[in-house]
Amino acid sequence: MNGWIYPRLAPRDVTVVICTFERPEHVRRSLLSLAMQTGLPEGFEVVVTDDGSRDETADVVAEFARSANFPIAWTSHPHDGFQVAKTRNDGVRLARGRYLLLLDGDCIVPPDHLAQHLAFRRPGLVASGDCCRFDAEASRCITDAVIASGEYLDWAPPAEIKRLRRRHLRATVYSFIGHPRKPALIGNNVGCWRADYERVNGYDENYREWGCEDDDFGLRLRWAGCRVRSILGRTRAYHLWHPPHPSMPARWRDCKNTEYFLSRPRKARCENGFHRENVPAASALALDTQTAYGHAVRT
Repeated sequence: MNGWIYPRLAPRDVTVVICTFERPEHVRRSLLSLAMQTGLPEGFEVVVTDDGSRDETADVVAEFARSANFPIAWTSHPHDGFQVAKTRNDGVRLARGRYLLLLDGDCIVPPDHLAQHLAFRRPGLVASGDCCRFDAEASRCITDAVIASGEYLDWAPPAEIKRLRRRHLRATVYSFIGHPRKPALIGNNVGCWRADYERVNGYDENYREWGCEDDDFGLRLRWAGCRVRSILGRTRAYHLWHPPHPSMPARWRDCKNTEYFLSRPRKARCENGFHRENVPAASALALDTQTAYGHAVRT
């Protein structure tokens, strides 16, 4: 794992972990939407965790970090196929917040997104959200000025709003009846305590290629005693269009990870996850930046 982190090393209340791969303009707009956050009693930090981008993504994030009003860290690893589970774990290793917000680098969020998540959090509670999906034309029109003004919030397709309202209603019913598997987690909008993340050993890195890693993570959190509740009644992310990943199947049952998901042992803590051998601790990486101020330090 390699990375850098801008200084200001005091522990933070919340860390936003943004997962990305070779969509530099998307992740820049995601960061810009976070710069628009309001109503926060304390500061926050952002970790951009990358699945081995071979383009200008690292430079775009570094340039944004130079003028950001919050600390930004970056981590990456050599690209070896779709490894979102490993990528999320890498990001959390750098995080210093007690509370984690998981976000995808192709999503932007409304100005009160973090404040709503923090108001919703409770001990042992995991916030499950989703995103409103823009098409290609609308996504191209979401400029810096549109993000700063919040105008895009009025562009949400009615069909998407209806879908998310139904999802929230179903999730509320599932929670009321104590459904053992639902509501499911979707990694583009999740809030959880770092202690709970580590209790289940984070994401299972045996999941490679598209699919099932969020389902598995949500189930193991439940098995660890956490409650999963929908936050869609308070906030949602907004997804910028991009072509689907080649490993994404038409049907969930055809996903390459489905067989592993259905056959894995029923236990809360995965074996190949957040804590594994030969991975430097996030605190050690942060300490390497203690003499720097105002510029990135690569480790």
